[in-house]
Amino acid sequence: MPGDAKAYISLVSAAGILAMAYAFLNPLWPHDVFQFGTYWILSLWAATLKLRLPGLPGTMSIGFVLVLLSAWQLTLAETMFIACCGVAVQCVWRAKTRPQPIQLFFSVSAVAVSLLLSYQSSLFLRIRFRGEPVSIVLAVTTCLYFMTNSLLFSGVSSLVKREPLRGIWQQCYLFAFPYYLLGGAVAGAMAISGKEFGWKPPLLILPVMGLTYLFYRLYLARFEMLPVMASASLQTAESRGD
Repeated sequence: MPGDAKAYISLVSAAGILAMAYAFLNPLWPHDVFQFGTYWILSLWAATLKLRLPGLPGTMSIGFVLVLLSAWQLTLAETMFIACCGVAVQCVWRAKTRPQPIQLFFSVSAVAVSLLLSYQSSLFLRIRFRGEPVSIVLAVTTCLYFMTNSLLFSGVSSLVKREPLRGIWQQCYLFAFPYYLLGGAVAGAMAISGKEFGWKPPLLILPVMGLTYLFYRLYLARFEMLPVMASASLQTAESRGD
């Protein structure tokens, strides 16, 4: 691994340690243990439903929906714990190659930094706009969480592969951003419903993200097959020409 990639990983890991320390030293720990435990268990399950992006080493799962919802309803410490556990499961669950400890810790650190930035921004907006506009706050939270997370992961891929950051990030943006927007919409619907009915009934909305996952899985599988189909068509055309 190039030296600048190692330095980058060390820097992000150090930032992740600080982010986790800031969150876990927060005295506001579980205010509702049952709600926190339910979200945590659901996030671990959701982390196993992951998608592999074409041409990129990373994966994405529907677990981020629980992270966004937790950022609205739970404390920073609770949300940080849910997010870090979720990404750890996502990295090791049925991985094609077992991740090295440094890779696993980098993934957790990148998510920790992304969450801290998006959570604090969400908190600022909620204080600034006392009416608590759920849609605006969650839209900002979703975009910041995605942008920070995707840029951090694209950065290490750029340094390791020696490819332009812009090209790698654009490829990630092309496939992942619509998925995150849909997830943010689902989290927003759950948060708005939660203000009226409590946190339990809105969980019935979560299967919508499961259907989105299935659609994306079929779409990405078809996308990965396009080069194979094109190659087969070219070979057929060449054989007919002969």
